[in-house]
Amino acid sequence: MPRFEWVVSCENNHYLLWQAMLFHYSCLRHQGQAPLVMVHREEGELLLDGFQRIVERGGKVRSAPNYRRLHGVNYPPRNTAASLKHAETDADYLVLCDCDMIFLQPCPLEQMTLGPGQLSFDEVGYLRPDHPAYQPQLDDACRRAKIPPERLRAIPIDGGVPHVIPRQLQQRLAADWLECLDLFPLINTPVPERSANPPPDLRFVPQRDWLSGMWGLVFATHRLGLEAVMTHWCRSNLEGPGPMPAIGPGGPCLIHYCYGDERFNKRHYATAEAAERTVWNVAPRGDGTVHDELRRQLQEAREFYGIAEFAEGRIADKCG
Repeated sequence: MPRFEWVVSCENNHYLLWQAMLFHYSCLRHQGQAPLVMVHREEGELLLDGFQRIVERGGKVRSAPNYRRLHGVNYPPRNTAASLKHAETDADYLVLCDCDMIFLQPCPLEQMTLGPGQLSFDEVGYLRPDHPAYQPQLDDACRRAKIPPERLRAIPIDGGVPHVIPRQLQQRLAADWLECLDLFPLINTPVPERSANPPPDLRFVPQRDWLSGMWGLVFATHRLGLEAVMTHWCRSNLEGPGPMPAIGPGGPCLIHYCYGDERFNKRHYATAEAAERTVWNVAPRGDGTVHDELRRQLQEAREFYGIAEFAEGRIADKCG
């Protein structure tokens, strides 16, 4: 029986910490396995205390260099490829995830039969090369990667996380993925990183489009001559106000809560106070929606980690 290692990528900040804690709880609860939490941090930077909570609850936390800022470019999705590069496992397959995901039921890994030159993508529906939002920049990057643009259309790979990756492909795929990311054009994004009123030269930080990370893996798959196998395990919370999908054979196994609305929006919990306090006080409403499932699992995770109510405005252990 092949062995699978769930790997979740995050950074050493409060915003991704609570998501990693929720992912660990949800994976343990529904998949029956503690994931490997890859935390990307700067040299000499201390891990936030919450990662120790994961370890205390049976989790596996490993540190890796932070690839967010390389070559003068600030691009957080680079760390997903870096997690694949630095994850150490003796499992047959790695199952690579983003941390803003929760489980609904076990993924049918026992049904996965990947050959040595195959990896999986979960269908997303928006990686269409002819979409005007991507062109002509996508075809230009494709040529820089020495891939004929026609190949993107002839062998479409319209998918994202989770990715099931044979361990023998791990290092080769991670290296090419990271290399492909540097082939995408830069955009100047207003990010006042150092102060509320940064000097003119700091008002714009070179970035890449958030989908460059996904397209980069598509490029690497083509360049290495690999075959993409499509799965249908994950749903996004784009329809968060809608009812929960049916759980059972053929139903979704994961929710990727990359979107948000007034019922739940992960971006509302980006500050240290919101991540340590407010998000753990989110309560379910009992309306049977996708976002209510998120709220319910947050409450369960609070119990799992022994996080008390926040009368004092800080995390406290129930036992003390």
